[in-house]
Amino acid sequence: MSENNPERVKGRTVDAPNSSDGGELSGPRWLTETPVLEANLPEDLQRLLGRLLGEEPVDTLDEWIEAVRRHTDGGPINTEQLCHASTPTPHWGELQGTRYHFQCFYDAVVLSALIDEPVDVRTESPRGWAVNATAVGTDALEVSPENAVFSFGVEKTVTPPDMDGPSPVDVYAAVCPYVRAFPHPDGYLRWADDVPAATVAMPLPGATDVAAALVESVSEEVTEV
Repeated sequence: MSENNPERVKGRTVDAPNSSDGGELSGPRWLTETPVLEANLPEDLQRLLGRLLGEEPVDTLDEWIEAVRRHTDGGPINTEQLCHASTPTPHWGELQGTRYHFQCFYDAVVLSALIDEPVDVRTESPRGWAVNATAVGTDALEVSPENAVFSFGVEKTVTPPDMDGPSPVDVYAAVCPYVRAFPHPDGYLRWADDVPAATVAMPLPGATDVAAALVESVSEEVTEV
């Protein structure tokens, strides 16, 4: 889709980016190493994630997931912990003809990993551009536009938790607003300059690596969403 071919989103017209444009994935704000779970996060994000958990700085996404597990009884994420929405949102996943709305698009990717079935994912960037994907368990994520990226971040004003550690609500409030999808890298960079958070971005297909780690060791069959 070219810059001169606008896309209609929720009754308004926005200029959708060309999938071949959009900047380079380079610099400290990009996780381009493989696997992304082992890539070092920017130092400000490391510090803030540690502050949110009441711990030392968190160096990698792998360490972040391990820390989240410690605060959720050491187990993998399950469907009850997904951020379901009671009313329609721009972030949804469709499974076998049923649409599930979420507070964050990434929950639809995790849903596919949990049930090991294809889920059609649809979200909007902060500027209203549509990003579509098909998640296939933990194996693949087919994305349109093909050079879409997603962000991960935490609120700059986050405060340390009490002695019991952060609650799931605390984590969601500090992190979820900054897990967003973008049709191209430049869209992320413009957004990141304006938000009150430390963030990083990575190619959207890398989302399956994070989802796989979140649901690792699920032993029972998941039959309900």
